Amino acid sequence: MGFIEFLSHARNDTRRYVVSFPARIDGRQVECAISYQALRNHFDADYEDPMPSFTAHRQHIEQLAAQFIRQQRFESDGTILMRSYDIPPAT
Repeated sequence: MGFIEFLSHARNDTRRYVVSFPARIDGRQVECAISYQALRNHFDADYEDPMPSFTAHRQHIEQLAAQFIRQQRFESDGTILMRSYDIPPAT
């Protein structure tokens, strides 16, 4: 894996219960997402409106997504999905 850049826009996907945010890896765009459950369990997000928590913790969430990318933990459709059980507890 080469250069990873996270793009500024993020969206609340209420159909899939995730907040998705794009990354560009060596010029190729990849969708990254974090589940509402992960946001609630690890970042105290409100299920009804997870975006404030995502925004407040975005830098940490992007660091986690970059780790997933480097470890090539892609879903079968080529996306990155971070679930609650994928994220180590804060120390």
